[in-house]
Amino acid sequence: MTALGAMTALGTALRVEVLAWRRSTVQRVATPLLVLLVPLAAVGLTALARSGAVDGAGAPKLAAYATGDPATTHLGVAGQVLAVAALMAGGFAAAAVFGQPLADGRAGAYFGLATPRGTVALARGLVVLAWTAACVLVAIGLTVALSAAVTAAASGSFGSTAWAAAGRALGAGVLAAGLAVPFAAVATATRSPLATVGALIGVVALTQLVVLVGGGSWFPYAVPSLWTGTGGPAAAAGVGGGALALTAAVAPAGAALVVAQWRRLTDV
Repeated sequence: MTALGAMTALGTALRVEVLAWRRSTVQRVATPLLVLLVPLAAVGLTALARSGAVDGAGAPKLAAYATGDPATTHLGVAGQVLAVAALMAGGFAAAAVFGQPLADGRAGAYFGLATPRGTVALARGLVVLAWTAACVLVAIGLTVALSAAVTAAASGSFGSTAWAAAGRALGAGVLAAGLAVPFAAVATATRSPLATVGALIGVVALTQLVVLVGGGSWFPYAVPSLWTGTGGPAAAAGVGGGALALTAAVAPAGAALVVAQWRRLTDV
């Protein structure tokens, strides 16, 4: 296939996959949850931490949100939430769009398409990644708007530190979205959405263990959370450009793997 033919095939596949994803129940449920809960959680947790009404085990966890510039705290919390939420949303989406068609026996239909199976897989992965990244962008935008309204009502200001926190939150969310791409390969290998979700939960649990033993600053699945300050300022400062670049490389590596898998896909 020529380069022009490959681009045409990819464009056709992208249009089909966008339409299918727009009609997906997973997308219709996950989109409002992701874009609305993040700003509400960011502003709500900050207000709760500063109210003095939290006692018991929850107090130490919210203590970091109780001081400092409110707007900066709002965006910092949003980044911490998105570092996990974007990964989970993207992983569930990959389980649905890659695992379910293989689990229910629709794999044979891909062999009758004029578009190569690898191109279909690439288009499907790009649509899921773009959707997750778009949800992150909208969630950050809504958080900025809500935070600006809250701080203005309290006679505060939305300054440069808040914008910097917004940029970091956006970067962390997009990185987390990219970390979901390899789960398309898991779904393809297992042909099971449930197994894919299980692998996703396992990786989240493993991440906690890696952070606990001090290796999180170079573990891609821990980097977005640590970068946004989940482990404290010292842990955030320990995340350097090399770790961010390694984390960003997970998405293209995962995409290359799933494309190779789909090129060798069988209908049994």
